[in-house]
Amino acid sequence: MEILPVTNQFNVGFSSEKAWNGPTWREAPMPVPTEAALAQRLERELRAAKGASELATAEVLVPAELLSRASRQTLALAEGEPCGSRGAAVIVDVAGRRLAAFKIDPNTLTTHEIHLHLEHDATNWTSLLPQFLKNLTRGGTIIISPQFTIEKKKLFRSQAE
Repeated sequence: MEILPVTNQFNVGFSSEKAWNGPTWREAPMPVPTEAALAQRLERELRAAKGASELATAEVLVPAELLSRASRQTLALAEGEPCGSRGAAVIVDVAGRRLAAFKIDPNTLTTHEIHLHLEHDATNWTSLLPQFLKNLTRGGTIIISPQFTIEKKKLFRSQAE
């Protein structure tokens, strides 16, 4: 068997140098979710989870700035992680019941979980009504408290720890 050398007989102008002058996939910066984008994603996930649960017939009222404050704190908690906020899995529960869970970036390895705990608002006027009156009105309205707790759970340990 004879081995023949390969020559550039078409003379296209290729050189052995890098033909693409742009960044490679390893060099390209990955987009980091912004506070507004994460707040919109939280809203979409909560709407989808509400529609798929027993809360579908109930009206759920969420305070105006709750999702943006939660997304701001989520991004702040994710800053020191190896993959940053892209490596986070967000788990949302209301009154101790899991309502939604999603990964911020499904293509990135999950390095930590962010648990967002929402509670019912016990200080509103509907909490003063007797239960039988609540059952008579509109299938139930759930009002979420403006206060929430958020915690991070690491899914790995570094050698330094």
